[in-house]
Amino acid sequence: MVVSIPDLGTSTFRTTRSADDICASLTAKLGWKHRYVAARLSVGRSLSLPDQPPELNDEDSENMAIPLRGMQLFGEDSHSATWLALITQHSGDAEMTKKGLQGLVTRHWHRGAFLLKQDWDDGGQQMHGFVAHLSELAGFAGDGDRHEDTPPIAAAATFPGEVRLPVGEIARDLKSNEHVTFSVNGAGGSPHMAIIGGVGSGKTRTALHMLRTLRQNCELPLLAFDFKGDLTDSFSRSFGATSITPPEMAIPLDVLHVPSSDDTSIKTAAARIRDSIASVKARKPSGVQSEALREAVASVLRQSSPDAPASLPDVASALESEYDDRGRKPDELTATFNELTQFFLFKPKLSPAEFFARSWIIQLPQDGSMEMRRMIINLTLDALDRWINSQPDAPTDEQGTRNLRHLTMLDEAHVILSTRLPALANLLRMSRSKGGSLMLISQSPDDFENTEDGYLDNMGMTLAFNTQAKPGPTRRIFGGTVSLATLQIGEALCRIRSEARTQKVICWNNT
Repeated sequence: MVVSIPDLGTSTFRTTRSADDICASLTAKLGWKHRYVAARLSVGRSLSLPDQPPELNDEDSENMAIPLRGMQLFGEDSHSATWLALITQHSGDAEMTKKGLQGLVTRHWHRGAFLLKQDWDDGGQQMHGFVAHLSELAGFAGDGDRHEDTPPIAAAATFPGEVRLPVGEIARDLKSNEHVTFSVNGAGGSPHMAIIGGVGSGKTRTALHMLRTLRQNCELPLLAFDFKGDLTDSFSRSFGATSITPPEMAIPLDVLHVPSSDDTSIKTAAARIRDSIASVKARKPSGVQSEALREAVASVLRQSSPDAPASLPDVASALESEYDDRGRKPDELTATFNELTQFFLFKPKLSPAEFFARSWIIQLPQDGSMEMRRMIINLTLDALDRWINSQPDAPTDEQGTRNLRHLTMLDEAHVILSTRLPALANLLRMSRSKGGSLMLISQSPDDFENTEDGYLDNMGMTLAFNTQAKPGPTRRIFGGTVSLATLQIGEALCRIRSEARTQKVICWNNT
């Protein structure tokens, strides 16, 4: 018998336990009061795809969640009629039965829940990012807020095809002797990499080999931060990268670039730039200092134009004026900012789109202060984050391989991990869908342990060479009772997220 609108309200509908767990988690995180909210969103998310949801596997079919009444799941009257029309039209079955509808809803609910879980991750695991991502998928993100005089942002180029990298020069599993590779942009994985090891362990050597292999397969633009000066020759040859050593040579990037001049865009950018500057010092600025710095940045952004772009010395001057207006005396914040802006660390010659379309090596001055190095990294990564996460999602092929758009390598990553820079967390959580990839090189798993942003949880590959590390972080990453201190020369523990197992790999040797 063909299903009717009254049938929809009186019938019961259920999904798999695994999908219901996802919905329960989203309900708790987003503060929804009713179970049906996540369920409705799941069904709607599945309906947004043109193909039919696949049949459930045996395990899911045997583990079903508590059902919901149709009047709860779909509402009543016109609401239920709308849902029935959407589901039947999507299926193409004009003679759908009640049993057929129940089975179809189960599959839509299941598929949609897992899609929402990925949407939550792509949105940075935050409400605003989640909503913005869903809006973008719906095709109306930001359309109503665009000013008529603001041209749409041109999408940056992406590079198609799977990029699979050998994990080192030898890249062999010590037990099976199988070749070990990492798919940077394959389906179901993450494009980000963490390479960990003590001094002389070969972590930089392995990173360089992997990146040279990547470049041979993909003309991807690179941004690399070089603390020791041992990357420049290799990247200049392999990537055609331009080397810059501030402050002797200013970085030609407009780090204060804001694509739109509306008040919301300026306030949002001012808060982000304020946070990047404030993270330079180990001690956070007070509430009054933070507010004054944000207002100073905002005032400079409002006066900026394509013909006269703003610069960091402009912000320093505006901060002094803001202090004068508030009757405040100069303090540690103004002293630090004045000290750093006496150098031309950046010159606004290129917009972020122009700058990140090319390959660069930024050599961080060894004789400069820690605050200077952090200022350079913080503002560059903030500009990268605001640019790449403004791009449309990178295309994927039929196998789920996502095009790549940009690669960032951060050597001595512990220098920036300790600042808890929001831009770095955003890049790791959100740039995957945009075609971004990060490689973080550091000395120990302990460097990542004190962060609150779950950096290693977002890594597609974590590779660790010999180093002294606390057992807790090592076990959390690699499992078991492994010890990094017992690894021999050229050996590393490797965990690839999509494979969910730890391997001991021989990456290189000197013979």
